[in-house]
Amino acid sequence: MLSALAEVQSFRPPARAPLYTAYVNPQPARAAAPSMLLAVLDEVNHGLVLVTEAAEVAFANRVARRDCSADRPLHIDGTRLRVTRSADRDALLRALTAASLGRRTILTFADASGDMSVGVVPVGAAQATGDAVALLILGRRGHGEPLTLQFFAQTHHLTSAESGVVSALCEGLRPTQIASRSGVAISTVRTQISSIRQKTQAKSIGHIVRMIEAMPPIASAQGMPAGLATGRQAD
Repeated sequence: MLSALAEVQSFRPPARAPLYTAYVNPQPARAAAPSMLLAVLDEVNHGLVLVTEAAEVAFANRVARRDCSADRPLHIDGTRLRVTRSADRDALLRALTAASLGRRTILTFADASGDMSVGVVPVGAAQATGDAVALLILGRRGHGEPLTLQFFAQTHHLTSAESGVVSALCEGLRPTQIASRSGVAISTVRTQISSIRQKTQAKSIGHIVRMIEAMPPIASAQGMPAGLATGRQAD
């Protein structure tokens, strides 16, 4: 009886395999070169930073390089990831230590330039000192990325004025504020919103914004020097 009870108490269910895992072709016709894989990450409109437990940057895609500029609460200084406030530094190092142990964390950094949310995701235990242990996924700075808005406008055949209204709505402005900023009557803005809803089949202003949020996060090449994320030099 006691031995049976001990067996029950010591039982641990087998670990379940993840429902979805990355697919890698075991016999590709042509293996993807490292430069191609880096280029893929550069096209994603989310900042991605691969770091060691000591906050050394192993890789940062170009959106991360843009969003982690020197005036931001979390910034890349050469090969180091730094924060403005000492309290944030302690929180970051704790999150990196947690990542080395397989735990995920979400951090929010703030200073005069605004808030910055960051997800800290483990990428595997370090096998040696200096190995990357965490992927930092930077929160998006806004709904209305220029390239996303451009694609949205082209897809739904919006006029330039209507595109401007969509951009303002994504900033969180109300129709009265849009009219004031544009120097037009509120009736004009309401007519433009009505036209946008008709063209996009959106049920409300909130629906329009959600449609923007649901679009693929494609990074814009504008303002991005060649080789910014991968170390390649521009010609």
